[in-house]
Amino acid sequence: MSFRRGAALTTSTTLGFADNADLGPSAGNGFYRRWPDDLAALQDAGVTDLRLTLDWARLQPKPGSLDSDWLERFEQMVSASTAIGMRTWATLHDGSIPKWFDNEGGFDDNEAFARWWPRWVEVAADRFGDAVHGWVPFAELPSGATTGPWRDTWTILEGVHPVIASIDADTMPVAALDGHMDTIGLTLPVEWALDSDVGDRELESASVRWGQLIRDTADEVDAAAVAITGFEPRHGDAETAGRIVAQLVGSVDDAIHDGVGVDVCFLAPAIGSAESPVGLLDQDRAATPASVAFLPR
Repeated sequence: MSFRRGAALTTSTTLGFADNADLGPSAGNGFYRRWPDDLAALQDAGVTDLRLTLDWARLQPKPGSLDSDWLERFEQMVSASTAIGMRTWATLHDGSIPKWFDNEGGFDDNEAFARWWPRWVEVAADRFGDAVHGWVPFAELPSGATTGPWRDTWTILEGVHPVIASIDADTMPVAALDGHMDTIGLTLPVEWALDSDVGDRELESASVRWGQLIRDTADEVDAAAVAITGFEPRHGDAETAGRIVAQLVGSVDDAIHDGVGVDVCFLAPAIGSAESPVGLLDQDRAATPASVAFLPR
């Protein structure tokens, strides 16, 4: 059994952070203008699933107010993805938050969180729930957050579509989410620098670690399947990034061979940008060595 090959369309690498985001503004990779062609290019390359971040800052620039233009644009993206046979998994938090929410304390302020985050989840579920295949609400839980935000999110989304609880494989207590998810998702660690010399020994060591994290997580929650919701080779050299991705594929295949179900693996970035130059497709939309290693031919 193989796994589905997914690509992560994050805000940071596609649109860039908005002016009204706590981390903004930043440049994207042109996806704003060329997203119909970009989706088609990813589908042609062999991508079966997309993890698309519904950018909270753009969609809700003011408390309780939706931006109709951005709402229509994201609806078009999801519809186009479905039309060409790719499953869309919606992410609701991926690094940045609206500046107005940050000004109220963000996730660190229990009162602000309780007031605004559930409303955002409800709005997204209402507007996109019939169109997406499933949810990866948090690319990763915000730094320092408890599992409370996750459990509240699960309560809202439960039963609508499959929900993947994405965790940092090294730090989040997996058992704390047991019973509050359909699938457990992992963000696998990468610990070398963008310009480091990644030798065979480093790759082999990382591969063993990734495989063990996948197996241990599946055992801890007695999961029939897990997902890899976040993996980025994080290297500036395209050939080296391709070797890293090839090692990841080997780790996942070995885990599957040992009886662990892996439903889908999302690789980031889908398309290169100035900040993350090595994607499945580069900034000119040409296939990279990472694409060759990851996508079936």
